[in-house]
Amino acid sequence: MPNRCVSALNSARRTAVLDDGSELPFDLFMGVPKHRVPRVVEASGLTEKGWVAVHPRTLETRCAGVYAIGDVANMGTPKAGSFAEGAARAVASSLIAALGGGGVSEAYTGTGACYLEFGGGRVGRVDIDFASGPSPTGAFQQPTAVLRGEKAHYSSTRRLRWFGA
Repeated sequence: MPNRCVSALNSARRTAVLDDGSELPFDLFMGVPKHRVPRVVEASGLTEKGWVAVHPRTLETRCAGVYAIGDVANMGTPKAGSFAEGAARAVASSLIAALGGGGVSEAYTGTGACYLEFGGGRVGRVDIDFASGPSPTGAFQQPTAVLRGEKAHYSSTRRLRWFGA
């Protein structure tokens, strides 16, 4: 089935109304909202084709000294935290170098991982590389209990580093 947008849900009939008016029955509905930049970002004039265009390695926009990362940047598609974390590291190193703080700018690698919950104590993982080749590549690791532990460890290290908790 091609990607379709759900325009309405009828929970009494357990059907999703699709953008072409057709209906799709469901037992359990799990949806992801259509991803887009916030209207305030669109109004800024920085967007092209719905996203803020950035240099793939520096994440600088067409406006000198202005960078975009995460959910608004056109670099990559998934907007998982691991990609934003790598992008933030690259931008921070560029800013420190530009402001005379020393060091060398670190290029954004465009790589990251996304953990996926499957239930039953199992977690899968997708490793994605947006920048090394002519098109993005990804590798899926089947869901296991071992990856559940890996995800828990990954999450705890981020909470400690970001929030001290």
